[in-house]
Amino acid sequence: MAEEDASHKARDGLRKSVVGKFKEVTGALTRNDSLTTEGRLEQEEARKLKEADTSARMAEAEAKQATEHLEAVHDAGRQEREAAQRRADATETRAQQEAEMRTQQAERERQEHVAREQARAARDAAIDEQRARVRENAEAADVAADVNAAHAEHGAAVSDAERARLEAEQERRRAEALEKSLEEHDR
Repeated sequence: MAEEDASHKARDGLRKSVVGKFKEVTGALTRNDSLTTEGRLEQEEARKLKEADTSARMAEAEAKQATEHLEAVHDAGRQEREAAQRRADATETRAQQEAEMRTQQAERERQEHVAREQARAARDAAIDEQRARVRENAEAADVAADVNAAHAEHGAAVSDAERARLEAEQERRRAEALEKSLEEHDR
């Protein structure tokens, strides 16, 4: 429709230009200055209309080009925003993955620390138990030595007591024998 309108304007402008030229020539031939002037004015009007139409078409073309450029800029901006969003999403995903990896690493390190502490505690407990056994064995050896010493002392005491009893028995027999002998002597 715009082409038909432009075509109609071009034909109308050409017609006015031809009519104006005709009037100018007719006025010049007939020595009618007003017709000549009118013809020139119509030609000037046709020229101005043609210039205006050309300017309008150029403005429309520039507007269309500007609109296309604006759309291209909008598209480029949209694409850049989408790309930025994708980059932001990827960065966020990487950050989440890294945070998860750090959390897992921290948990592994905590578990390893707990395992080391448990192993150290078990080692310390085994050492303490071994030391306790050594002390217990030393105490048992001391007690056994004390018991052996007590047995030996008891044995010595029993031997001493037996010897003393035997000596006492000998002394008693001697005393009896002496007493018998004194009695016999006294009799």
